[in-house]
Amino acid sequence: MPAAPPEISPLTLLREHWGHAAFRPGQEDIINSVLNGHDTLALLPTGGGKSICFQVPALARPGICIVVSPLIALMKDQVDNLRKRGLKAEAIYAGMSHQEIDHALDNCVYGRHVKFLYVSPERLLTELFRVRVAKMHVGLLAVDEAHCLSQWGYDFRPPYLRIAELRELLPPEVPVIALTATATAQVQADIVEKLKFRAGAGVFRQSFARPKLSYSVLQTEDKLRRLLEVVRGVGPGKTGIVYARTRRQTEDTAAFLQQHRFPAAAYHAGLPSEKRTKVQQDWIQDKIRLIVATNAFGMGIDKPDVRLVVHLDAPDTLEAYYQEAGRAGRDNLFAFAVLLAGPNDADELRRRTNQSFPPLDTVKRVYQALANYSRTAVGGGELAAFEFDMQQFAETYRIKAVDAHNSLKILQREGFVQLNEAVNQPARVHLILSHQDLYAFQVANAQHDQLIKALLRLHGGELFADFQTISENALATHLRRSVVEVRQQLRYLHTAGILHYQPKQESPQAMFTTPRFDAPKLPLDQVKMTAARDLARAKTHAVAQYLSGTRCRQVLLLTYFDEADPDRCKICDICLAEKKAAQTAPVPSLREPVLAHLRQGPLAPRELLAAFAPKDAAAVTAAVREMVDRGELAYAADGRLVVPTGNG
Repeated sequence: MPAAPPEISPLTLLREHWGHAAFRPGQEDIINSVLNGHDTLALLPTGGGKSICFQVPALARPGICIVVSPLIALMKDQVDNLRKRGLKAEAIYAGMSHQEIDHALDNCVYGRHVKFLYVSPERLLTELFRVRVAKMHVGLLAVDEAHCLSQWGYDFRPPYLRIAELRELLPPEVPVIALTATATAQVQADIVEKLKFRAGAGVFRQSFARPKLSYSVLQTEDKLRRLLEVVRGVGPGKTGIVYARTRRQTEDTAAFLQQHRFPAAAYHAGLPSEKRTKVQQDWIQDKIRLIVATNAFGMGIDKPDVRLVVHLDAPDTLEAYYQEAGRAGRDNLFAFAVLLAGPNDADELRRRTNQSFPPLDTVKRVYQALANYSRTAVGGGELAAFEFDMQQFAETYRIKAVDAHNSLKILQREGFVQLNEAVNQPARVHLILSHQDLYAFQVANAQHDQLIKALLRLHGGELFADFQTISENALATHLRRSVVEVRQQLRYLHTAGILHYQPKQESPQAMFTTPRFDAPKLPLDQVKMTAARDLARAKTHAVAQYLSGTRCRQVLLLTYFDEADPDRCKICDICLAEKKAAQTAPVPSLREPVLAHLRQGPLAPRELLAAFAPKDAAAVTAAVREMVDRGELAYAADGRLVVPTGNG
């Protein structure tokens, strides 16, 4: 049965709440599919406006929209942005107290006008959530970062597989919209299957091509010197992101840029939350030009005028690279994505991939150590988040940091453990007594009267209605006490049942997503783990091909994402080199020498180039490209060039 037409048109909602005059290409078709009650898969390039595709139809349909999202930071950003637009949204994720979760769910069941409930996947089917969902008027289910649902994707999250169970708790007419910016054909099929899409479902895919984003791989033995050249080449005043693999590398690189008079700052999870917030805001407001960050930075940040994204090391997958590089040029003006490649980078990438699958006994040892670290007994601990310091954990239990990290990643992929990034969560308070009862408490307990009055003076009567963010420092200043004293008093009032107090959080967290197992009996699936290792190696091979490839960078990326016959971008380093070579050397003169070498057997592009003089490298590359386009040469599955049957 088709859905009733919305009372307010999608375009009116877009203009009213987002201030945009028109939808971007593809958005309106996706929105109409959802409004017609169809399950919908939306594949949009990074920066293509995915959130609009579920937020607008959610406003147009009656009921609440449940949004499944894997990252706390991304969830918080979207909730904050919706609230700034006057739209009511709630979120449930690891680290919240039971009271906060209970209150947020109550708002969704009984509160008026709540339109969005963001929830992390592991929270979906807790008994508390199941009971409340049954009482909610749900109008839409949105699955963000839907590639996390597929074991063939690059960031598989087992709790995502339970979304189909959530669908069974909802009325059959509630559609689901799944959204992602990175999905091969295999991953797309997996999403449709795992979410149990119904007949008539719509699959909308825009090309992942970014016509004004120039991709380059620059071979160098001195990455910092080359980084300076790239930054200078982009021009003064332009903002950019430099991605580094480690925290130490972000700090050293930022210091190097500062020494050369470039406004730059490091950003990583090890910084104090206030410092991270200030660096991010300074960069967004163009007070600093370059932010040097680990790869967690950038999700959910809407800065359209980034002109440059540089990677000091190759990411583990092309999916990750596409997402991170795609943070440049979201304003549809020319921008640059540069990957700096050292002579041993491909070998180092393969080494890291092999290292990321430690022996089973190491994985079980790390699982037991995590239980000891969190003091979790066998059978307990499910979804109970605790602060987690990776370095302290590894040192305490004498585990190599790399083994601890990789074992925890395996445990996460197998669905036993969840690691959550450090997110700055200010302290929150909710007054749970009535005005009259609170006044009576103040009269009878004069030692707490000043703090309660300060809370109300600084944060208002809304403290009675909902959890409100408070500043413990502001309270301490107002009361002329130490922050430690204020926190102790808030904890007492929490224990006494006067208010709910959730202390400030700024550390990474971990939790068991199932009741804790006895480590020797941990049911790890060896077959699945072997398949995951093989998949990781295949993805590493694809990155290595990108590093050494002689084809248009955009063509390489789009072919990886199964786009048929993609056009050359004409602005990547390969295309520009071929254009220059075509202007300086006659390509046809190299046809026969190239064929002569390849008739002797398949060769990798670099092996073929080694057979010619260095001065001819650009011309050989251009000749190979044209011969591939004409069908005279082809790429084998292992990336080597061959002469097709019938041409030799």
